[in-house]
Amino acid sequence: MYDNILSQVLYGMSGFFFGIFACRYGSLATNKIKAAWLQNGLSPAFVLSTLPSILILVLALFIFPVILYSKTPVGGFIYLFTYIFLNMKANKKA
Repeated sequence: MYDNILSQVLYGMSGFFFGIFACRYGSLATNKIKAAWLQNGLSPAFVLSTLPSILILVLALFIFPVILYSKTPVGGFIYLFTYIFLNMKANKKA
């Protein structure tokens, strides 16, 4: 009984910390995409310079939550909750 509760708490903590990590790098990637858009517009240089940033966003928003949720719904839910909450908080400041 206690091992099940402890594992759910640890999965929740891992979702929280991975959400913080993903939010930080997701916001850096978004800022890089905005700066490249203002500098280049829609051009091949824009696409090539922002390809790693787009990959990080796809990884943080779609691929990693699905993998985490397939292992544990608690960790996946807390990951998405943390990611959305911190992005809303960061967007208020901007």
